[in-house]
Amino acid sequence: MSEDLHRSFRLLPSEQLLWQGKPQPSVPRTLPWLAGPALFFAFAAVAALFAALLSMVGIAAVRSTVFLAFYLFMTGSALLVMPYLLLDGCRYAVTDRHVIWVRGQMRRVIERRAITYGRIRWHRSVPGVGTLELVRAAPFGPFSRQQRVVLHDVEAPDRLYALIRGENPSEFAGYCDVPLTDRLDEGEHVLWGAAPLGLRLGSADLLTAALGAFVVGVGVLYCQRTSSLVLGFERSGLPVRSAIWLLLIAAIAITASVLFTVGAVLLWKGLWGARELGSHTEYILTPTRVLIRRGRTELSIDRRRIVDVAEQPSYGDLRDLYLILDGPRANALNDSGALGWLRPPRSLVAPVLYEVGDRERFCQLLLGERERVSTVRDAA
Repeated sequence: MSEDLHRSFRLLPSEQLLWQGKPQPSVPRTLPWLAGPALFFAFAAVAALFAALLSMVGIAAVRSTVFLAFYLFMTGSALLVMPYLLLDGCRYAVTDRHVIWVRGQMRRVIERRAITYGRIRWHRSVPGVGTLELVRAAPFGPFSRQQRVVLHDVEAPDRLYALIRGENPSEFAGYCDVPLTDRLDEGEHVLWGAAPLGLRLGSADLLTAALGAFVVGVGVLYCQRTSSLVLGFERSGLPVRSAIWLLLIAAIAITASVLFTVGAVLLWKGLWGARELGSHTEYILTPTRVLIRRGRTELSIDRRRIVDVAEQPSYGDLRDLYLILDGPRANALNDSGALGWLRPPRSLVAPVLYEVGDRERFCQLLLGERERVSTVRDAA
């Protein structure tokens, strides 16, 4: 290891570098990074159309409207460039003690043995590339805090997480389309497996669908009001297909399209999308980990960090199982959202098993063998 590399990551003198990397180049950005700029560009177009409309009718508010369109356009451009500035300059390192994230003068470190769970989000269009999020259990209540390190756009994040955990990955590591049971560590086997039953919808999904229905309703009301307004202008002598009429119709059409698109996406995501992801959700218990997979997101929890299971009623006889987490030298526990008034969104893939029927068997295998597993792994 060169001296420059040792200095750039600010390693301890006795620290040994096991892996280093950075985000994969030319990886398309995910949809959340594109939705914000698209909205601001649409708003900028509407403001520009109204500025042209005000200029044609002679209303002295053109300059402020033009500046508003310019500010909206620049904000959208800044949001579009932001992920390249925030992510492309990152560098990652794994040593025998820590996982290190560096960007410029900023540095974040998490201790390897203190990691409670890791969350992998596979990229939607680039095979074998994903984001690895490493989290240390944060207590709830007045001691609430969070420590996490996110490694964006790394190749084979499951193989990297196996290195961080000190395990040998499977030969299928890096293939997100391979079943989760085929990508277990060497020597790891399944003790228990299940999938969510019932409606496969949570309270956050229903709130998202309700918000989408509300936005669609606002779009319908907007179209009714603006159509009556345009008809009133036409009765007052506004020529159809004139320049003013076209500008007004274009501004109304863009605004209505944004409202209906946002509402339809929220409605679909809250109902059909959530149920589809629920159908592609699985829970797996092994001698060393609890694994949760929901669509392209995977959660891996160290069994040594699970101290208890909190049950919450779900649909019928089904139960939601919240894993109570602890960490080394921790002064409080993480309840995984069990004590909150609103349950965590299922899209987050939190340490929660939703709508489980065979909960007695799961709790017996998890808590009954926890002490023995911890003793064996600590000795190893």
